[in-house]
Formats: sequence, C-alpha cells, structure tokens
Amino acid sequence: MNLKNHSAASCATNEATPVTAPADRLLNYKEVNAVIGSQCRTSHTARKLARRGLIKAIRLNDRVIRYSELSVLALVEGGVS
Repeated sequence: MNLKNHSAASCATNEATPVTAPADRLLNYKEVNAVIGSQCRTSHTARKLARRGLIKAIRLNDRVIRYSELSVLALVEGGVS
C-alpha cells in the first residue's frame, strides 16, 4: 500500500473533533482576590462583585460559595461575564 494514498484516505474519513471550552474551575474568595489584585482579607470584595453580576457565584451549600474562574478572568480582561 502506498503511504501517500493511505494518509489521504484516512484524512477523508476522519470526522472533525468538536472544540471544547476550557474547564471552569471554582475559586474561593482568597483566590478571587489574588486574581483581581485585591488586598482584602475577607470575602466582601468577591461577594460584592457577584452581587453586582460581574462574576458568577456558585453556592455549594448554605455556607460555602465558590466563584467561576472564567468569569473572574473575564472581569480582569475587561469583559463582562
């Protein structure tokens, strides 16, 4: 079998692989503060940004809130989440 023909045939039968979005990690308030450059030692800054709709908050239970890393990075880059 000719190698040239083999590679062309395999390319024709391959289906396009779907492009997936990067995984969205969940950050705690300390990590949010580090990414945005805040010196705040409490969760107030992250909670305020989430309340304003600038970052996405995910409540895991009654006491634990995490924040979407992609929305925090979008805020830092100047975009809206």
